[in-house]
Amino acid sequence: MTSKMRRGKGRAAAAQGLLTALLVAAGMIAVAYVTVALSDSQRFPAQQSEPAGNQASGSNASETSLPLANQTTAQAGAPSPKTTFVKILLGSADSVSYSFSPLQVTVVIGVNNTVNWVNDDNAAHTVTAKDGSFGSGNMASGSSYTYTFTAPGTFTYYCAYHSWMVGTVVVKAG
Repeated sequence: MTSKMRRGKGRAAAAQGLLTALLVAAGMIAVAYVTVALSDSQRFPAQQSEPAGNQASGSNASETSLPLANQTTAQAGAPSPKTTFVKILLGSADSVSYSFSPLQVTVVIGVNNTVNWVNDDNAAHTVTAKDGSFGSGNMASGSSYTYTFTAPGTFTYYCAYHSWMVGTVVVKAG
């Protein structure tokens, strides 16, 4: 084989590699777009107080209705604060295109400063504050973690198992 033929094969392989990379990137962009579009229409479980005597230890939540993403809902029979929901999307452990939804929430102390993260993925995740102020520990598939913010500020959090999963809670004074 001549050196000219080897260079031609090398260029063809490089062009094929570049084309493959471009197709993969275009696919990831398409998936990210669909994820964002769908996350705006996703629904999350609301919370409602259990009847007296039926409450599990430390919990008064049950799934009863489905509010829209980032919608706050009042807990029946409970005064403020309302709860803001963040969903861990199905596939978050497998793809950098999926993560927390929404990626950022803004809450107001005394109005909706309780945030509930729901793990809708098949894999375990965490909700871990970068400043160490809160953390869920291991969240198995289907579980949730609730935290009530009491001080204004911007709180960045991440999943300790999946570094690309990062979200933000902006807390404003009431």
